Amino acid sequence: MVIWLTCGETVESHYLLEQRPGISVDEVRRIREAEAFACAEVIGAEGKMMGYSDNPLRMTRKRIKALAKEMENFQPDVLLTHWKDELTYPTHLLTAQAALQAALQVKCVRDIRFFEPNIGTAARVGFVPDHYVDISDVFEFKIEALKTLKAQPILVERYTTCNRWRGIEVRRPYAEGFVRFAPITPVLNLLTDS
Repeated sequence: MVIWLTCGETVESHYLLEQRPGISVDEVRRIREAEAFACAEVIGAEGKMMGYSDNPLRMTRKRIKALAKEMENFQPDVLLTHWKDELTYPTHLLTAQAALQAALQVKCVRDIRFFEPNIGTAARVGFVPDHYVDISDVFEFKIEALKTLKAQPILVERYTTCNRWRGIEVRRPYAEGFVRFAPITPVLNLLTDS
């Protein structure tokens, strides 16, 4: 399941705004929402659009409670959200904070992971993956899904580069990097009988 707090109608819609000068915010929201659901359909995910404004995103107690209710109803095994320190894009930072607050209210959410921040900003905001997922077998589905986001055509190139880079880090064709909210500490038995 994918839950969008906003349609990204202002900060993430530069291309659409440049291509259609004078387009109304409501039309941008309609286009972006349709693209989001088309993207979810490609990957076989259910989608829920909360539809809050992103200029700026304001997460009240009532909104966080509504997000927690969605989580409780869905019962996720893993919660993926934006990087907790994504200072380059305030809506993503606020989304991560809201997701954490909501998840802590719901007993079913125990495995929380942060995904890659805005492409090209990982080093600036301290994102260093503590684990990777090999996405080589599903990479083409990801690209097909990204192509539905026509208001952000640069995403295909950026994610191809990012996923290829993460793949190089773990010797796979394509990978995604994540950081766990509560890291799992490896325990190694380095003592051997000599």
